[in-house]
Amino acid sequence: MKDKPTLVEYIEIVGEKEIAIKYDVSIHTARSWKYRNRQPSIEQAKKIMRDTNLTWESIYGPIEEGVAAWAM
Repeated sequence: MKDKPTLVEYIEIVGEKEIAIKYDVSIHTARSWKYRNRQPSIEQAKKIMRDTNLTWESIYGPIEEGVAAWAM
C-alpha cells in the first residue's frame, strides 16, 4: 500500500478550483497538473510540499523514471 498520495490524487481529493485558489494559479493550470500535461515549477512544488505531505517524488514521479534515457 502506498503511504503518500500523488499530486494527481491530491488534486482529485481537494479539487481543481481549490488548488487554483490556494496556489494562485489558473484552474487550467491546476487541470494541466491533474492530467500531467504540465508540472508545477520548483517554487510551486516547494509551496505544495510545505502545505501538504506530498514529496518531490509524489509531485514529479519516481526519480528512477527517465534515468535510462539520460544514461546513454
